[in-house]
Amino acid sequence: MTDIRRMRPSDASGMHEAHTEAVRRICAAHVTLAVVEAWLAGRTPEGYVRAAQEGESFWVAVDKGNNILGFGSWRCDELVALYVDPQMHGRGVGRRLFTACETDARQNGRSITRLNATLNATSYYEALGFRKVRDGYNEKRGQRIPHVEMIREIPR
Repeated sequence: MTDIRRMRPSDASGMHEAHTEAVRRICAAHVTLAVVEAWLAGRTPEGYVRAAQEGESFWVAVDKGNNILGFGSWRCDELVALYVDPQMHGRGVGRRLFTACETDARQNGRSITRLNATLNATSYYEALGFRKVRDGYNEKRGQRIPHVEMIREIPR
C-alpha cells in the first residue's frame, strides 16, 4: 500500500535518493551522461527542506515502512517536480502525487497550469491536459539540461 502525505524534513534523504534514481535510470535515456552528471551535481537532501521553507509545497509517496517512493511539488501555478522511484513506474504513484499537488493548489486558491517536463515525461503530462509550448533548457555546469515547457487551461 502506498500513502501520499505532506513532506516531513526527515523525508529529504529518501526524496534525494528517489530523484537521483529517476534521473539516472529514466531521464538518462534521453540525454548524455554529461548532462545527467551536471543535472545531479550539487543536489543535496537539504535542498528539498530549504525549498519547502521558501514556500514550495511537497508531497511524498511512502510505503508501509515509510520509505520514499516518489515526490511531487508545486509553487504558485507551477508543478516544480514529480519524480517516482523507477521500480514504482506504471503503478499510479505519479498520478496520485500529481493529484495531491493539484488538490493542495486548489485549496490554496491556485491552479497548476504550467510545468517544465523532462523529455521522457511529455506524453504523461499531455495525458493530464498539458500541451507543449516550446522546448527549453536549464544551464548547469556548462551543460544544457533540456525540458519541454508545457501549459494547460483549467476548466472553470
